Amino acid sequence: MSSAFHDAGNEPRREGRGGDGAAHDQARASANDGALLPVDTAYLFEVLPDAYLILDGRNVVLHANAKYRAMTGRTLAEVVGRSVYDINQTGSAAQRAARAEWLDATLRDLAQGEERLSSLIRYDMTTDGSSAEHYWQVRVSRAPSPPAASSVAPGGLLLLQLMDVTNQVVTEEQTRREHAKLRSQARLRQVLVEEANEELRQNQARLDEVLAFARVGAWELDLATGYMVCTDQCKANMGLKPTDILNEARLFTELIHADDRERVRAAIDASVAARAHFEVEYRVVWADGSTHWLMSRGAGRHLGDGSAQSLIGFTIDITARKTSELRSQAYAAEQQRAREHSDRAVRAMDHFVAAVSHELRSPLHAILWWTTLLQRAKDMAHVERATEVIERNTHQLARMVDDLLDSGAIATGKLSVELRPLDLAALASVVAEDIRVGAESKGLVVRVESSTTAVVLGDESRMRQIVWNLLTNAVKFTDRGSIGLAVAIEASRAVLTVRDTGAGIETEALERIFERFEQARGEGTGRTAGLGLGLWMVKNLVQVHRGTVSAHSDGPGKGALFRVELPLATPDDIRRAAAQD
Repeated sequence: MSSAFHDAGNEPRREGRGGDGAAHDQARASANDGALLPVDTAYLFEVLPDAYLILDGRNVVLHANAKYRAMTGRTLAEVVGRSVYDINQTGSAAQRAARAEWLDATLRDLAQGEERLSSLIRYDMTTDGSSAEHYWQVRVSRAPSPPAASSVAPGGLLLLQLMDVTNQVVTEEQTRREHAKLRSQARLRQVLVEEANEELRQNQARLDEVLAFARVGAWELDLATGYMVCTDQCKANMGLKPTDILNEARLFTELIHADDRERVRAAIDASVAARAHFEVEYRVVWADGSTHWLMSRGAGRHLGDGSAQSLIGFTIDITARKTSELRSQAYAAEQQRAREHSDRAVRAMDHFVAAVSHELRSPLHAILWWTTLLQRAKDMAHVERATEVIERNTHQLARMVDDLLDSGAIATGKLSVELRPLDLAALASVVAEDIRVGAESKGLVVRVESSTTAVVLGDESRMRQIVWNLLTNAVKFTDRGSIGLAVAIEASRAVLTVRDTGAGIETEALERIFERFEQARGEGTGRTAGLGLGLWMVKNLVQVHRGTVSAHSDGPGKGALFRVELPLATPDDIRRAAAQD
């Protein structure tokens, strides 16, 4: 059937190119008379920019154009004459079954002249022994068979356009994650603003309450005799009874706090000399020994000759206000510390954004460069190298995105774990084997120094993440030497240690390396590749498992030791976990 179809499609081409010069002259004359020139339809199908298959009424492939063959890596001999259901069987068994159902839904009951666009499907392709994730759509239409091919395809022909929409799907997924991250950040900012506004409202309410209970007392001091006339409220503010006698001598020798007397006297003398009002705050000591704050404001009364006769003014008990002020000062100091902490967080965020931009840009540039090379170069020798580079950088991007999503879940308290009994030593040994190749490529030796069976209650994937982050952190900051991993039991706790001979950690940096966006850097080094989330995530994941993590180092260039302690699983823990299963 394939041969008959090709002959039918090639007949116009042979007619257009065959014959002698007279035939060509006749063809040109026919064209000048308005007749159609011969067209090589098989050639046009071959050079179409999209991937196409032609199927007969039984869904057998009659022809595949060059774009299809290049996209799928198949030759004509591998697809022509075979059912469309049987070609390109590279996905998993589940994917192949889903592909068959997908084709059924797309091709079933397709009427003459009808065009149909399939749904989206994931179907992985295997190239040079490695499988890559791919997403596809097809557009199919049914047309009557040409007369020359009616015997080959009596039921008509199916024209099937194959479209690789992987890049579109990946881009949409990345966009969705970015939008989700932005929404999360916006919500977090909104919560912080609401909390700050609420705290501000509470402080304002307290201040209003203090002012509502303020009490004012009036007084007059005769400068010649030192005698004071005071209202009952003024005496009450001084801690006196309404019947008590008050004068200047008693005020400055008994009532005003010794530390404030000179300052109050200086304010009064300056007011009299300048013929201006004064305002001064001071403490008074009541008979019960308690200390109260007062604020006095007054001005002089002068005789006709300009000499001062007396001072008049008012006194307010500002103890509550002063207490509030002291609280406010303490609050302001706390706010200053909070602002400094916020500034550090903003700087860390700036460093983080710069790191994310750099870390994302590097693999993206590698992927785009190799993709462009594959599109422009026809040398198949580049395919294996390009696939390897693209796959490696795609995995790197995926790990960074996973870290960002996990950090968001931790920060918002939405990280969930499923605790089951597991052997920490066995899990750690497996992870050590996983990173061994990467470590050895740097010339490092990875040793499992001791491995004692230690059963803990943990989420297996999160425990892997803890060990993986500690080991990859050691590999990152170690240029030569070795990395040691050990699991032991101390008392009722499992202890995992990761030791390296790398750059070491400065003493002052040990306190902050577990903070978000922070990195432990050796002296004289710049920021190391990464997002600064690894150790922060280790700390939070260990805390979720009711454990602790600490870091130790003798200083720059002397390596580092990370120690994780987790409670051992008790028999009751194991029985409860088994009952849940």
